[in-house]
This record gives sequence, C-alpha cells and structure tokens, in this order.
Amino acid sequence: MRFPDRLRFAAAALALALPLAASAGAEDVRNQVIAQQKERHPSLAPSDLAAGSAAFDPERQAEAERNRPAPGAAEAIEAGKRIWTRKFGKGKSLAGCFPNGGRRIATAYPQYDPRVKRLVTLETAINQCLKTHGQPLLEAADPQTMGAVLAYVRSLAVAQKISVRAGSAAAEQRFEEGRRLYYTRMGQQNYSCASCHLGHSGNFFGNAAVPSPVGTATQWPWLREGRPVTLQMRIRECLDRMGAAPFPAGSDELAHLDYFLTYLSNGLAIRPNAWRP
Repeated sequence: MRFPDRLRFAAAALALALPLAASAGAEDVRNQVIAQQKERHPSLAPSDLAAGSAAFDPERQAEAERNRPAPGAAEAIEAGKRIWTRKFGKGKSLAGCFPNGGRRIATAYPQYDPRVKRLVTLETAINQCLKTHGQPLLEAADPQTMGAVLAYVRSLAVAQKISVRAGSAAAEQRFEEGRRLYYTRMGQQNYSCASCHLGHSGNFFGNAAVPSPVGTATQWPWLREGRPVTLQMRIRECLDRMGAAPFPAGSDELAHLDYFLTYLSNGLAIRPNAWRP
C-alpha cells in the first residue's frame, strides 16, 4: 500500500504498535518481534527482511543488485584498513587490540562489559584501544574515519552470523533500555521508532518502503554516495526526521538502541557495505 502523501502516513503512524511487556527477556522479545513481522509479512523470512526497503520493493531490489558492490565501498574499506593497521608508538595498532586482527569480531558487538559496567559497541571498543595507547579518538559520527573503519572491520565478518548475547541481568537491563527507547514517542511529530518500523513496515513513505526492524543490523555501514553510514548515524538521522533532538554520537542511548536492534538480528548473516540511495 502506497501512501499518497505524508499527511496520511503521519495519521497512520500515530497508531503505534503495542509495546512488548517490559518483563519479557531479550530472547522472548526477539521471538515476539519476529512473530509480529511474520504475521505482517507471511511470505518473507527474517533473512528476506534484512534487505530493508528492498524486501518490499522489486524495483529497489533490482537497483540494489545493479549497485552491488556499492559504489565507493572498495575505497571506504581501503581507507578503513589504513586506519586499522596504522602503527602507533611501539608498533601497536588497532588490529593488535582485537583477536585475529579483528576477523569475525563484528558478530559479537555490542556486548556488555562487566569490567567497565557498560555496554560496549564496536565504536566504543575501537576508541578504548586508541585511548589505551594514547591516540586521538575517532568521532563516532564521522563517516570518513569511524565509518570507514567499521566498513573495513565488518567486511572481515561477511556471511558470519550475528551472535550478540544477553547472558546477565546487567545485559538484559541494557537491552530493555534499548527496547524502551525504541517504543518511546519523542519529538515534534510524536513518533517512536516502533511507530514506523513495526506498525508500518512494508508501507511506502514517499518513494521508499519502511524497513522492518528485523535484519536492520546486518547491512551497515550502508554506502550512500560513497559515504559509509553506520547504524548509529542512521538512528540519529531518523530522530532528526522525527523532530527529536538526536542523542549525542557515541552516547549510551545510541548504544542501547544499537544493542536492541542487533539482538533482533541474531542468527542473520552480516552483509555490510550495502548500497543505499
């Protein structure tokens, strides 16, 4: 169903899908969201939903195939590799801070770190390494540095399945905070993330179908005009469109939303650096 104008979409979006019970654990919430989306899109598996807007739009799917690999992806990956392998003093590098030089690590982030009592995203882990070695930190909102590094590191996990964990009460608490933020109405338009992506996934807003939250975490960074856009960058863009003040780059709020969405994509393969218009 295509909405002819934004007013009709806005009116429909106010009918927010009921939030899931706050007492439900992360795995129960994931299963319930997948079941909701299966009921809404019975012909699509979670792996199909990972295509984003293209899952509901054959024209967008064909365009995505024509832009595979995404224009600018090779350049972004190479730029990220240079930053990742650059030697600090005493021969250290970002690659040396992670197992196997960073291969396959992207499947496990975000993760709760009991030592710092904080949810650690891949961005956080990268900056922790830089801080440890007395190096300038990367700006989480900068596509030319952090975006490029994530394009490279996630390219080292292509086809590996996302496997973030919520194996402690503290991790479950962070997941629940992400879930709460996802369902919270905010901004001038009184939308929540769930208003669009749960209740109206597959409907068209302008020329693009609204993506499902299931699979959202598989394809980032997306390449838009050759620029890597991370999941957290995209969340900030969405908040701005909602008329809400975006959470600061690298904030705990963005980390919790990242964790919630990535957990919903558990078991799905990472396919980073996809093209987006």
